[in-house]
Amino acid sequence: MAGRTFCGYNACSATKEIAIHRPNHRLLVLAGILTAACSSPEPPPPPAYAPREVVTLGEWDVHSAGAVIGRVVKLEIRDPSGPVRMFRVEDRAGRWLGFATEYGRFTRRVMDRDEDLGVLAMPRGVALLFEASQPVELKAVPVEADLKR
Repeated sequence: MAGRTFCGYNACSATKEIAIHRPNHRLLVLAGILTAACSSPEPPPPPAYAPREVVTLGEWDVHSAGAVIGRVVKLEIRDPSGPVRMFRVEDRAGRWLGFATEYGRFTRRVMDRDEDLGVLAMPRGVALLFEASQPVELKAVPVEADLKR
């Protein structure tokens, strides 16, 4: 055991040896690289064609001649430049018949294109989309805010 050290003590003389530690340069370089990798800059903003969050703000059943013939859904698209509000008009099966802007411009979905119907009052535009022979009435439907957002 002569000359051997254990936990900083010399086994023969029982005197404490003083150890001088030099920093491990490789360890410092590795720590610097890991720190730089973890503190990267913020990611770039999403591209213009990236998907947007869409929330339902309200729903109305469409009634004609005493029967429900469809639904109007008010949507808000959460765009970075500001919210875009619009109305989607659906038949009873949930098929999209057309859309209306918040300013009342109606469009009808026809196969692979949109047909402009003009600027109309909501009941008149919805009746035109349904091709209803009688006036339509819109009745609000309660919407669960937590479930739709």
